[in-house]
Amino acid sequence: MRKMRRMLVVLLLGCLLGCLSGCAGTPQSRESGSNAVVSLLGAEGAGGKLTLYAATEGRGDEDAQMFHGQGATPAAAVEALIDQGRQVVNSAHVEHLLLGEDSPTLLPELLSYAFQQPEQSTETQLWVVRGKGLKETFTPAADPAQRMNVLKAAGQDRQGFEPLTLREAAAALAEGRALLIPALASGEEGLYFWGYALYGGGRFTGWLTGNAALGAALLQGQRIHWTASAGDQAVLLQSRGCRVAPVLEEGKLTGLVLRCQLEGVAAGGWEAADTQQLEQETAQAMKEALRCMQFAGSDGAGIDRQATLRRPAQWTTVHQQWEAAFPGLKYQVEVGVTMAERY
Repeated sequence: MRKMRRMLVVLLLGCLLGCLSGCAGTPQSRESGSNAVVSLLGAEGAGGKLTLYAATEGRGDEDAQMFHGQGATPAAAVEALIDQGRQVVNSAHVEHLLLGEDSPTLLPELLSYAFQQPEQSTETQLWVVRGKGLKETFTPAADPAQRMNVLKAAGQDRQGFEPLTLREAAAALAEGRALLIPALASGEEGLYFWGYALYGGGRFTGWLTGNAALGAALLQGQRIHWTASAGDQAVLLQSRGCRVAPVLEEGKLTGLVLRCQLEGVAAGGWEAADTQQLEQETAQAMKEALRCMQFAGSDGAGIDRQATLRRPAQWTTVHQQWEAAFPGLKYQVEVGVTMAERY
């Protein structure tokens, strides 16, 4: 079985993404004659009816353009999207794919279709949008493509999220692993980073927001912008990784000990004396993330791989018991923070 999974991963990663992805170079939304090139796609649907939304970015005095296509399959929906009468919609430069909250079962189908297409990249970023539907998200007034570019610029410093690519999602699903997919919500200023959707078994099993989302980002080794609970103090935190030690009692997996190292740069008020408070707050955020994932029964942060990495002699025991034991594991989280002048 493991050999078959490895072969499937190789096969998926050997293919290249088609209409749902971006070409080599820097993909961008632009319009040339009757050819509208979109940078943003949205997908939702159920009961054999898939709707794809597409958006170009409004530039200068030009308004953003919106298109949509429907079909029983991704291929049919893409075909309907491309054929917009006098205008041809080119979706070969897509940077972001937004999946509707009510449509988790579409993800394997979309990935399967995307990886059958040649001559494209696999780095399109995957997002989930909270809410009843994507239609309101894809309106010229909202200019969602432009908003996603703003989010991408903020994400380059990993201040709150790190993008998940279709390549990474496909690899995780091929290995049967759960996913933490960055989630968006709509506000007065349009789309904004909301937290994470926990995906496993073809459905969304939970949602992580606030401190739980920040804790999940740190557990995954990301860089985040942290605001303290006291005053306007803030710090940029870079996770240097967690050493995860499984606790075994008479051969039974019963708990975890996580020792995490963070490096911080003051961004408004933090001093060396503040590290104790910071260590306590970040440890609590990680515990909240673990608690949410345990409640959902899905390890989206890959804690199991970290646990087996540190204790290779116990790999078989931990691996075999992990799925059943994870929801009830006791855990201890210890955090050490080192303040630096700059990264």
